[in-house]
Order: sequence, then C-alpha cells, then structure tokens
Amino acid sequence: MKNLSIAAIVAVLFIGSFELSAQSLTPAAQSPTSIKPKMKVIDVKASVQFLGGIEIRGTEVDAYLDTRKVLTDAIESATKAGKKDDDAITFDMKIEQAQNMFTLMQRGSLKGAEADKFNEIIQALKDAVKAEQGK
Repeated sequence: MKNLSIAAIVAVLFIGSFELSAQSLTPAAQSPTSIKPKMKVIDVKASVQFLGGIEIRGTEVDAYLDTRKVLTDAIESATKAGKKDDDAITFDMKIEQAQNMFTLMQRGSLKGAEADKFNEIIQALKDAVKAEQGK
C-alpha cells in the first residue's frame, strides 16, 4: 500500500510537470522538444510489455502505436549494437511520446513485485525531462 501511495504521489508530480490530462493523448506529429531517457534495455522491454497489457480507447490508438514504436525501435537498436538486458541505453523520445507513455502506464495494473521496476521507468522519464529543462 505504501508503494501505491508513493506511485500516486509520483504520478501527480509527473503529470503536473507535463501539464497533462488523460484526454490529451496525441500522436507526436509536431516537432516538439525531445528528451533522452536513459534506461536499461530490460526496462524498455518491460515498458513495451506493460503497455501491451492496458486497455486503450479508439482515440488513443495512434498515440499508443507511436509510443510503442519509439520503444521497440530503441530495443531494436540496442539489439543490433549487441547490448545486453542490463546495459543502459539512451534514446530520443518526443515529449508528447513521454507524456503518452506516462499516461498509458498510469492506467495499467501491476503486481506489487513490479512496483520498483515501474518506479525506475517513471524516474528515467522524469530525469530526462529535468535534464532537458536544464538546457
């Protein structure tokens, strides 16, 4: 229950930093600011798997597919570069894709044992946003 509370607080802070609402899921069609999240390959894979298990609305299909593509492209690049699951990778992600990923992940259900992994993924996104804001 404590992890759930912490996750809820992190979610509120993260959403506030993006000024995001659940209805604002949009495909990243414009040329927005991008971020460079740094995650382990296994965390990117976990993100794709987690996102694949959530329910989306018809209006969110493009946003979901766009977000999944950036993650699968990162996995594919890491695999071609010979990276292992525990190796950290950095990849480009448009801010809208990060917003969509965060919003979609908040909708999913996870087991308590997955809470740490969930928080690591969210923290990687937050760190990338902070790094971009510092420029």
